[in-house]
Amino acid sequence: MQRKYILLTSAKNEEQYIGEAIQSVLRQSILPLAWFIMDDGSTDKTAQIVQNFSEKHAFIQLNTARRGGKRSFGAQYIAINAAYDLARHLCFDYVGMHDADIVPEQDDYYETILRNLDANTKLGVAGGYIFEPSKGLWECRKANSPEAVAGGIQMFRRVCFEQIGGYTPLQFGGEDWLAQLDTKMAGWEVEAFPELPVYHYRPTSSAGGRWRGLFRLGMMDASFGSHPIFEVFKCARRIVERPLFISSIIRFAGYAWWNILRRSPLLPADKVSYLRKEQMTKLLALKLKFTSKDVKYL
Repeated sequence: MQRKYILLTSAKNEEQYIGEAIQSVLRQSILPLAWFIMDDGSTDKTAQIVQNFSEKHAFIQLNTARRGGKRSFGAQYIAINAAYDLARHLCFDYVGMHDADIVPEQDDYYETILRNLDANTKLGVAGGYIFEPSKGLWECRKANSPEAVAGGIQMFRRVCFEQIGGYTPLQFGGEDWLAQLDTKMAGWEVEAFPELPVYHYRPTSSAGGRWRGLFRLGMMDASFGSHPIFEVFKCARRIVERPLFISSIIRFAGYAWWNILRRSPLLPADKVSYLRKEQMTKLLALKLKFTSKDVKYL
């Protein structure tokens, strides 16, 4: 397998985790051709930690995205796009996102991802399954799905990434979601592999506070034009998340608040239509699955 890949990272005040993230890549059986790490205005030792590694490993490149400002998803993906612009001149086949708080469990993680991409020429985006800390243990994130790859570990086929125009910065987040939507609309496949665990040290949407993050997720869903029926099911499925009920209620409150304000989706009508059709197809498939089980035991 001769395929080459690059990694892109946007880091802001990640001194607690970025050293372990870099070590996890250095342990990989196949190293990236280049790793562009954008320091997004950190005020801690993030840049110094990356610089120390880059002095020992030439493929690690530290760059500065901007100075100051709060952590935000839009800023993060602006930095990622800037990192990709720096990489365009290189000869590579795949481009991967590796968040500064991400650590793959397996040392052959990227080798396995590349093998899966080589095996399926229709696969545009691939990645593992996210695990997050809970009471001292690593638990599989409930949002994991074989049909969706978390933004922090998305590996794109280069031609696919350039076809969709990279990431589109959004006010309420969801850039990785939109990229996958664009990927599928362009005729590519998306697949996550459960057998490839990836540890996410900072729980999803917790950087600005758990409750604020959940409310933003609801606003994000509404900004995409997520179907109301699907949103109810989506929140209900997460009702077991601790603290019980409250997490789902806050997320749905964000979705409801967007619609109470009579705001329109931020995505073009064709993308909203594609998303809603996909969501209702999933609900129908789930209904048929449970119905067939009921019939089986009658």
